[in-house]
Amino acid sequence: MKIKGILFDKDGTLLKFGSIWPKVIGDVIDDLLEMIGEEGNKTLKNELCKSIGLKDGVVDEKGILASGTSLDITRAFQDVLPKDIRYLHEWLSERVLEKTKQSIEHVESVCNLSPLFSALRNKGIVVGIATADDYETTALCLEHLGIREDIQFVGTADLYEKKPSSQVVEKFCEKFGLAREEVAMVGDTVIDMQTAKNSKSGFGIGVLSGVGSKEELEKLADFVIPNVEHLINHDKFIWEVKGDVRINERSFTA
Repeated sequence: MKIKGILFDKDGTLLKFGSIWPKVIGDVIDDLLEMIGEEGNKTLKNELCKSIGLKDGVVDEKGILASGTSLDITRAFQDVLPKDIRYLHEWLSERVLEKTKQSIEHVESVCNLSPLFSALRNKGIVVGIATADDYETTALCLEHLGIREDIQFVGTADLYEKKPSSQVVEKFCEKFGLAREEVAMVGDTVIDMQTAKNSKSGFGIGVLSGVGSKEELEKLADFVIPNVEHLINHDKFIWEVKGDVRINERSFTA
């Protein structure tokens, strides 16, 4: 099997999840409480955090913040809030973008991405993003990381059906004339690995640089690696090192 394209999740896969999103969403919640006249209501803030899988700064790997969309967050918040808020989704999307801009210096890559993307270019691999974030926030983060020009396809939840739908993989394949089995999906959550399975991608590769645990990722992933640096070892992809077969132990260290 020859892999010709790779779809990367963004948060926890290319950029450090904990360096930005708990802070951003915490600031958004504070603004929301102020907007509805509940400023300083710690109980309500804790309930809002809990509704999306955030507790004491720790992100639940199966929670909404880990892999949900801005619409998912909106719905979770609305279920907790004491009253309905019109246009909450639009407000929340705008605030997340604004808070991300304000905290952009906290956006950090999980590792030095330059050697990886240089190697992918040299190998002729088509590179895309498949993320639960909205497009504008995604573009902002990619620009800050200095990898926007390395990404040929940006699949966000406001443009395509959210993961684990196979649509983002299908559109990626359609744009570049790829077969599904010629695409590898790389991500830090079970949702990413389910996306690989649902789309019948060539490989689903879990990374331990985000919120997902090795135990959960191994249930669906073909490979589990520490971070994206380990995709290539001595100029060979991990699936080439292993003889281009799916390994039973699921775990691989380059």
